This record gives sequence, structure tokens and C-alpha cells, in this order.
Amino acid sequence: MDEKIIKLQEEFKQKLNVLNDYLFASGLPDPVTRIQQITLLFFLKMLEERDNALVEEEKITKRGYKSIFEGKNSQYRWSEFVYKTGKELLEFVRDDVFDFVRNVSGHNNIKEIFREARLKIDDPSTLKRTLEIIDEIKFEQLDADIKGDLYEDILNQIEHAGKLGQFRTPRHIIRFIVEMVDPKIGETVFDPACGTGGFLIISYEHIRTKNSSKELITPHNGGFRGPGDKLSKAQWKFLQNETFFGQDVDPEMVRLTLMNFFLHGLEESDVKRKDTVAGAEDEEDLRRYDVILTNPPFAGKVDKERIKKSLPVKSTKTQVLFLGYVIDSLKPNGRAGIILPEGTLFGTNRDDKEIRRYLLEKCQLQAVISMPAGVFQPYAGVKTSVFIFKKKPVPKLDENEKIWFFNMQGDGSSLSAAKKFGPQYRNDIPKLIELWLARRSFSESEKKNTAVEKPYSWFTPVKEIIENDYILSANAYNPYIEGEEKEYRDPKEILGDIETGEKELSQKFKEIKEKL
Repeated sequence: MDEKIIKLQEEFKQKLNVLNDYLFASGLPDPVTRIQQITLLFFLKMLEERDNALVEEEKITKRGYKSIFEGKNSQYRWSEFVYKTGKELLEFVRDDVFDFVRNVSGHNNIKEIFREARLKIDDPSTLKRTLEIIDEIKFEQLDADIKGDLYEDILNQIEHAGKLGQFRTPRHIIRFIVEMVDPKIGETVFDPACGTGGFLIISYEHIRTKNSSKELITPHNGGFRGPGDKLSKAQWKFLQNETFFGQDVDPEMVRLTLMNFFLHGLEESDVKRKDTVAGAEDEEDLRRYDVILTNPPFAGKVDKERIKKSLPVKSTKTQVLFLGYVIDSLKPNGRAGIILPEGTLFGTNRDDKEIRRYLLEKCQLQAVISMPAGVFQPYAGVKTSVFIFKKKPVPKLDENEKIWFFNMQGDGSSLSAAKKFGPQYRNDIPKLIELWLARRSFSESEKKNTAVEKPYSWFTPVKEIIENDYILSANAYNPYIEGEEKEYRDPKEILGDIETGEKELSQKFKEIKEKL
């Protein structure tokens, strides 16, 4: 990477630390509020920089772009109002600038970011100092990838300090799920519980990298990144404007996702505030997607009267409702990766059992990855699994199918509340990807030999799962104990050992009696 860019990144991070600490000390203790306020103000500055760039581009392309700051709107430029002071500055930004952006024409996602947003920095001197720090940052010198990375840094800085963490699936977990499901150019990708947009952003990077020249692909945050230089103009347009769809019930999460998308160059992608599994149904619920990737909420409960009527299995458990929604929202031959709590896999309640049956009828369950408890620490210690499945063109419960199980015992972290990563911690993710790629690369007759490796993985027939109340917990079928296969002895041999033991015990009693 260019040394100038590295320097700009470091300067940005330093200023971010200063801003974060300054706003905390100035009366904004909630980390979500701080990130919201910082990024809203970032956007006000970037809006002018972006507009200036488009005006310059218009001189060459003649596409008819008109500045949003023309005429009387010039007063809303960052460069104009940043020099105001005191109460005048506070009231102008709070009342006039925010209202202008909420109603700016031709920028629907920017308007959505500012819809219902409020300036919560109510001290004029604090606002002035915050604007001065941001004014020193030259966003126009950074490309979309760098801006996106810096925004992820903002999210990472505060994810360990408050409620935001529960909405952020660990990026290394997202990355292996995306790798397994493998979204491709031309496919639509959907997350019905998008949080801060991690699954969609990493899918974007995955598709770009898969369509990049090898010499241009570089390591990035535990994975790889490429510029997507092999994509045509039409493919780029589809990727940026028609590929990614997200929903979340929390307006703050929708705002953070839209910001994340904007900074990654995905300005026109479709992200909405929506209750996925409850409330009134609309046309969006009828849309079908090629790929769905999600980590739905586990602990939520939904009132029965609010559950959407079209959902296949009615339950007060959000994870059951989301799994049903994902299954029905896939196109025929569509693929999905979803994280589920272990209880859903072996629960004996009617709704748990029925959603598992429905899954096996409607989809080919290709893989169950059992993850260790602690993956989601420090927010939750619950044990979870990942389901990878493909929608069948014709629903049918096929007893001859086999499901691939992988028992992940470590993800490269400490799996404790004091979350740490390092080479000293067991990491089974590389083995998971190695075996999955082998499984996917071979014919049906070859898969079992290429994808089975002690003590990691095995195949279990659907027939056995049906006979076991559709239980899909890996522990119910694991043929290995501490790395060794279970070997059941012949009953006659066991009885013989019992008889021998009884004879030896009887002889010992006889010897004791004689001594007494």
C-alpha cells in the first residue's frame, strides 16, 4: 500500500481515538450514540467533498449532474458552516443542516441515514471542537475501500463497550460462511437481520476478489481482497446497485449499515428498516433471492398475534421464525448460510422439531458446522452451529441424502469473556475450508472420502436423522471421542468380561473371609 495512504489511515485512526475519548468525556458515554454522532458529522463533510468531485467529473462527462449546493443551498456546505461558533453553530447544524440532508434530492440512502437522526451534541463548544477535528481529515484522498476499512475500525473500537457488540457477528466467522456459500456475480444476496451489514460487505469483497487478477489479490483482515478488475461495466453496475439487500428492525442498525455501504461505494444498495418476522406483510416478503446469509437474533420473543401469517412454522422463538423465513425466501437452487443456537437443533418442542423437518423437506442441508461455546464472547457464551443449505426445486424428504457435519473445537480465539486471538489458540477454520472445498470439488461418489477426516468431520444419513426426531445437533452423531472412532464391542464379549469380573470378585471375598 502507498506510504501516503498508510499515513492518512494512521492519522485518521488517531483522530478517531481523540474524538471518541473527547465525546465520552463530554457527556456521551453510550458507544452507539458516539459512533452515530461521529459518522453523521463525517457524512456532512464527505457530502461536500463528493459533490465537488461529481461537479468536476461533470465537466468531462457532460452527464447533467447539478450540485446539491447550488444557489441558496451553498450555506449548507461543510466549508461554509464549519466556521460558525457558539449557539449559532449548534442551532444551524441541528435544525438547518440535518433538515437539508434529510430532504436532499437524488440521494435516497443518504436521506434514509439522516431520517429521524438527531444531533445529540448539545454543547456549542463541544460541537465546535468536534467539527475542527473532523475538518482536518481529507476524505477525498481515500478511496472507497480505505474509507470502508476505516469505518470498520470505528465499529471495532466500540464493539466491546456496549450493546453494539450483540449486533456484530465476528468477521472471521462471517468470512468462512461466505466462503462456503460462495456468492457469485449476477446473484442477489440478502440478510434479513443485517445488523451493521457484515455479511453483505464481506460478500461484496468476496465477489470482487473472485473476479480479480491473481497478481492484484492481496491479504486483507484475515482474508483476501481484489479490485474486481475482471468485471465488466454492466457487472459492476449490478454488483453495486442490484446485488445486496438488507433488513433490520432496529433503526440505528439500518443507519449504521447504510453508512457502511456508502463508505464502501455501495450507495444504491437496498437496506430497509423492517420487522422481518412480525407485523404486516408486504411485497418485499414475496421477493426471492439467490443467496441468504444471516445471524438472526436468538433471545427474542415474538407475540403470537404479530407473527406473519405466511411463515411456515409459528413459534414465539425468533430463530425458528427466521429459519422459516430464510427457507421460503430462497429461489429454487438458492443457497443459504445461517447461524443458529444449539437448542434449535435438538429441542423437543413442536416448533423446533417441525422447522427441522421443514428444512429437510424443502432444502438439501449440505453442512452443519458445530461451533464451540465462546465464539460470541464477551456478549454470549451460547453454543451455536452454522447451517449451509440449498433450496430444492421440488420439495421432497429424501432419506438417501447425507449431511456433512464438521466439529469445530476452536476458532483461533480464547473463547472466553476476555476475548483474545493468537496462534496459541486452536483454529479449525482452515481445516473446515480445506475439507469443504474438497467436498465441493469431487463427484458424489468421491465426496465421502475427500471430506471425512478424524476428528473433524463425518457424514450422517438423513434417514438416521429422521428416525432420531430430526435432531441436527452434531453431538448426536459424532463418531469420534477425543479424536478416536467409537468402537462398540460385541455384547457376548461384554457379558464374558462381566462373568470373569464376578468370578474374580467372588474369589476375593472368599480370601477375605478365610483371613477373618
